[in-house]
Amino acid sequence: MDENFSPPMLTVDPGVSDTKIIWRVTAFKPELLIMSPEVVEVSSESADFYKSRRITSPDPENESWVEYEGVLYAVGFLAHHVFNARVAPKEPKSEWAIAKVLAAVGVMAIKEALTDTFDLVLAMPLPFAEWEARKRFERDVTKALLNFSFCDKPLRVNLKVFICTPEGGGHVMIRGEQLGSNFNQKKIVSLMWGYRDISIVKFDKGVMSGHTERLGFMNLIDMVQNRISGYNSRERERLLLETIHSVGKDIKSKNFKHLALSKNASRKSEEADLIAEAVRACRSEYWRQVVTLFGRHITSDCDENIIGGGCVDYYRDELKTFYSQNFPNSNISWGAELEEDVRVTFNIPTKSKSLCARLTDVYALSNYLRNQVYALSSFGVSR
Repeated sequence: MDENFSPPMLTVDPGVSDTKIIWRVTAFKPELLIMSPEVVEVSSESADFYKSRRITSPDPENESWVEYEGVLYAVGFLAHHVFNARVAPKEPKSEWAIAKVLAAVGVMAIKEALTDTFDLVLAMPLPFAEWEARKRFERDVTKALLNFSFCDKPLRVNLKVFICTPEGGGHVMIRGEQLGSNFNQKKIVSLMWGYRDISIVKFDKGVMSGHTERLGFMNLIDMVQNRISGYNSRERERLLLETIHSVGKDIKSKNFKHLALSKNASRKSEEADLIAEAVRACRSEYWRQVVTLFGRHITSDCDENIIGGGCVDYYRDELKTFYSQNFPNSNISWGAELEEDVRVTFNIPTKSKSLCARLTDVYALSNYLRNQVYALSSFGVSR
């Protein structure tokens, strides 16, 4: 198959911390885009007021609005910074995923100078519980793509292929291609530890089962927020999250001094002490809760454990100890061994190891989508 004649390929992970997007207009040249996760319905009057005050032309990913079925949605940076949207973690990821897909398609169409009408192949991971409703989502997103607008530009996109996996499924799909027929002889567990959820998907001789629990990293952030004050806004919550993640196990007051809100020097020092104490206690308690979950759903007889998600880097040392003690005979794979591949492919700085860990599943799914498109085309199958 000539890669120049393949339809655009889009993989969208509609995460709660960020929307992670990989597209391929040229099959072996993936492009990465990370958008803010917010989506909000807005009135046409509010959108018109915003547009009337523009004096510059931001990049499309920072000024995304889509309209379908008569409803207008602001997506990403625009939704948060102009329309004050907040993520609603308790809502299903699929609730706002259609608007995120349409925005991703629109950004791709503008950046790649695509025509107003084109074919598309799409892949997306969802938590295991939401994955059960994938057929309904496919129906709804197919309909939306056929008649929508991005930043007032009408687009008509024909969805030719749709692949939806449970979170962690991208890792498993790539591993399955590597193992070939041996995949159906093994017991493989794929763990995805994200911001909102922890998903555990098991393949036993090819038969899949899974479990998703809302015990992601946001629970640690919530626990810390309950012990300190002043960090419930979107910006401060994000700063708290980034600080906790970057500090890791080096929980010292000096590393949290910039979070203190007091202007008084002595109170600022006391506040930093309080934050460090809260993080230290919550880190241990949260790990205890997570290990309890692992013990309920990961059995010792598995042949392979694949470990992925944005929280993996934060607890990497604890995870190494846990798996070596509890699964000494299991092959352990970090992000399906794709972290370095992700770093090189998208030119990610070495210091951003946690970003690579967050991207391995969507990157693996993007690779799997590309391989499936090539396989279908070689057999003359369009859908």
